[in-house]
Amino acid sequence: MRFTLVGAGAVGTLWALKLHQAGHNVHLWTRSEKDTIQCRLDDHSPVTFSANQTFLLNDSDCILVCVKAFQVDTALNSVLPHIHPDTPIILMHNGMGTASQALTKLGDTPLLLATTSQASLRISENTIQHTGVGETRLGGVNQNGKQCDFMAEVLNHALAPCSWESNIESALWQKLAINCMINPLTAIHQIPNGDLTQPAFRDKLSKIAREVANVMQAEGMDTNSDILLKSALSVAEATASNYSSMNRDIYFKRPSEIDAITGYLIHCATRHGIAAPQNQALYNAIRNLESSYDNP
Repeated sequence: MRFTLVGAGAVGTLWALKLHQAGHNVHLWTRSEKDTIQCRLDDHSPVTFSANQTFLLNDSDCILVCVKAFQVDTALNSVLPHIHPDTPIILMHNGMGTASQALTKLGDTPLLLATTSQASLRISENTIQHTGVGETRLGGVNQNGKQCDFMAEVLNHALAPCSWESNIESALWQKLAINCMINPLTAIHQIPNGDLTQPAFRDKLSKIAREVANVMQAEGMDTNSDILLKSALSVAEATASNYSSMNRDIYFKRPSEIDAITGYLIHCATRHGIAAPQNQALYNAIRNLESSYDNP
């Protein structure tokens, strides 16, 4: 297939390289004006991708958007004038809340959402390291998107495991719950994920899990705080030496996805009349850190 990968961050580059290794034609679409971009995965030979070519975007069979949640709207605006309306668009990012806004732009264009636990770290300008193997879940949002279940097998062949979800929203909520527990705490304390398994964090994580479980139950999902806490600790242990994306954003003084993660949880909690003071405190702490970037 002919893919255009929108965004060449660590995760986007990982998918670009894996799709290339699986035999697909991959074109990169970025904010730069470069017409080629060279990337390398671990100790493999570098790969040079065509980049920012309108005719390649127009010829694409699938658009995989791997930018941060707050960048999705701008990314879609940049590609929509150049693609066929039947071309599937996959949004792959942390957090929730982008789908409804995307649908207002896309009309009947097939829209899919993906959530992945595949971990990647940029170790130099052109080199990334695949730091953790995790599951990718994919599902359709609108009617045309729900007819694109074949894309799960395409992605699975490139970077397994990937499965099709008839109810992708449930899978996204499960990932959101884990992100709500891991990302803000590791960013605030500037620690790797594995440090959250220490006893000092158990009470805090338990309180966060209870709030998230209350909201998910109000949203109609069958879960509880024990299940969510166990899942988060399992992910923290499996990715013990990794740093969360929010941790790296705060470290490098970049905008984070806090609005699409904890902010989305708080939005839903407010809609249901559910108190979420633990998550509100984490949200405020991250926003305060972001607002301090320009101050000495």
